[in-house]
Amino acid sequence: MMPDGSHGELRLCQRLALDDAEARALLEAMRAGSSSRSAVVLTPKAPPDYVPPFPCEDMSAVSWLPPRVFVPQAGKGISRPTAYEDYRNGLYYMLDLSSCWESAALAQVSPPARSLDLCAAPGGKSMLMAARYLPQNHTANEVNAARRGILRQNMELCGVPDVTVTGLRPDQWAASGERFDLLLVDAPCSGQSLLCKGIRNPGCLGSAMVNGNAKRQKGILLAAVQCADPGAHLLYSTCTYDPDENEKVMAYILRRVPGWEAVEVPSLASFRSRLADFAAYRLYPHHGFGAGGFCCLLRKND
Repeated sequence: MMPDGSHGELRLCQRLALDDAEARALLEAMRAGSSSRSAVVLTPKAPPDYVPPFPCEDMSAVSWLPPRVFVPQAGKGISRPTAYEDYRNGLYYMLDLSSCWESAALAQVSPPARSLDLCAAPGGKSMLMAARYLPQNHTANEVNAARRGILRQNMELCGVPDVTVTGLRPDQWAASGERFDLLLVDAPCSGQSLLCKGIRNPGCLGSAMVNGNAKRQKGILLAAVQCADPGAHLLYSTCTYDPDENEKVMAYILRRVPGWEAVEVPSLASFRSRLADFAAYRLYPHHGFGAGGFCCLLRKND
């Protein structure tokens, strides 16, 4: 029997086609608000043999974990990772472990010659890309001026090389004639996973917010695909659960724009979405790796 919940909660569980146990686990996580798990990604400033100055979990069995990422141990009576001098000096960057999961698909991508993070602030996805392969010519873009300032500060503090911070709208990028062989679209979304972190997010389960974000996401992606060279990859990710902002957005792009295909990510096989007939992946909070998210890697055929 489906657990009791608000109209928005039950609507979400039904749209996700969750069985009773999965629905109960998701609702409990949303109400508890304690699913966030910190991760630290080492920056280009950190030496190759650098180890964070606090106890970290053994994550060697987690095949999808990106390189140069550590997970601090909880409940060890240590200071918060942000309290250390190394953090203030930019040797590592803090983010939720689920953000690291979303970037795991980059293991299927060769080091790009030119890359664009289209919705980059505050910089987590660019930082995870830099941990995997130092960018040769990377653009971190953010249209919001205040958030762009934070993005620029993070890129400078953490020593990401060969990066240009810009503030163009997606349609301006589409009209610019610029072409890239890797595009990151960590799209603005309803942010339903914020509830699992204990962060209030009024309206995030309502159809108005979900539909508005889905429309915006499609517009961003329709612009982004125009910036891709043949053979380019595009990694789409969100921190929300609703299929209208995830699988349905990807299905729309694959149907609307010829020449693109979804790429299988072997390390994420156990997270394969049941809501798509192409390779797309879901992380839920009850999986134990943070508040959850969605990712799908697309490739433009030569």
